[in-house]
Amino acid sequence: MSQLDDAAWQFVGPLRLNDGFDQLALDELCRRIDRFGHRWRTSDVIPKSAALILSELYPAISACADLYSGDERRRMIEAAVRVGERVTYALDPTGEPMT
Repeated sequence: MSQLDDAAWQFVGPLRLNDGFDQLALDELCRRIDRFGHRWRTSDVIPKSAALILSELYPAISACADLYSGDERRRMIEAAVRVGERVTYALDPTGEPMT
């Protein structure tokens, strides 16, 4: 889960520190969620550490949006939705793949 945790921190960490939005870090986080989700699709359980990370992503990104205004804030809200959709897909074995 270190890879997922690292990707989450690379994106959310700078947002919390008011260092701005990093599109490449967001893209990497989404790739990691998708990669782990593919593994979990046929599993009845996922690791607790992963569940904790996934459950905190949407609210953490949404909360960070309050630190910003204008386009930066809008991008963060959209990022929260994008990440939330990927988390849902990663945990839902009947869902459709994200594009």
